[in-house]
Amino acid sequence: MSLTSFVPHIPLEEYSERLKEHFVMRRENGILEVRFHTLGKEALWGFELHRALPQMFQYVGQDPENECMILTGTGDHWIKTGDGASFKAVEDDPETRVNSIYDLWYVDGTRLVENVLWGRNFPIISVINGPGFHTEFGLLCDLTIAADDTLFWERHYCGGMAPGDGQFLVYQQLLGTKRAAHAMYTRYQGIPANEALEWGLINEVHPREKLLPRAWELAHLILQQDRIVRRMTVEIVRRPWKRLMTDDFAMHFAHECFAAAVHKSDHAENYERYKKDWGAGVEKSVDR
Repeated sequence: MSLTSFVPHIPLEEYSERLKEHFVMRRENGILEVRFHTLGKEALWGFELHRALPQMFQYVGQDPENECMILTGTGDHWIKTGDGASFKAVEDDPETRVNSIYDLWYVDGTRLVENVLWGRNFPIISVINGPGFHTEFGLLCDLTIAADDTLFWERHYCGGMAPGDGQFLVYQQLLGTKRAAHAMYTRYQGIPANEALEWGLINEVHPREKLLPRAWELAHLILQQDRIVRRMTVEIVRRPWKRLMTDDFAMHFAHECFAAAVHKSDHAENYERYKKDWGAGVEKSVDR
């Protein structure tokens, strides 16, 4: 007889309650739908959601009752804008600033990308429900479908930051080196959903009201296969992403952090100056 017992997994009822300020969850026949939000409305990007996302991937990944996941945002935007008060509260505190920024920027930033890939061994379908920032973790999912009015942005450079948090690295993998560079340097107005589909950034485009029904249809299709075959297939599908992130992500992220530490700037102010000085000419040059 064993001298110890297995530690039970944390059930959905427990972790969904713990994470409810950031996520609404429901599960049906092994398919877990996770919708992120801010106060029940469209999500705002702050340190709190930045911390909650990697935690969420860990919680759902440890639960053997989850066989497929659907991840989406709330309302008409994936992530609508930044929560300035969240960042200001941490960055204006001189006594805790250094450790807080390490924990909240570096640790959470790396875990967010890593936990999408290593934190779960079942398929995940991301439903990008409209324009928004930080689509990298949605694009890292096994399948990605998007609303027909979605715009995919990589605005780090025009906002005065080196593009190292994963978004540009995902662009390089999916779009290729030249298209990714062009999108990063010049396409501050975004890549429309239909163009993203043509270029292989996403899998499908639908009107917003048809997105979740289509995601559930895909999830049911995926679950028709044997559980072990399905989970081993996920490991094969994810292998190129794991190799890429192991080789390059730390380098990208370290360079973004260094540039941010040296070049103190207002991102919104940088963006407006970029747009005013030469962005309009760039936008005109890429009109189709």
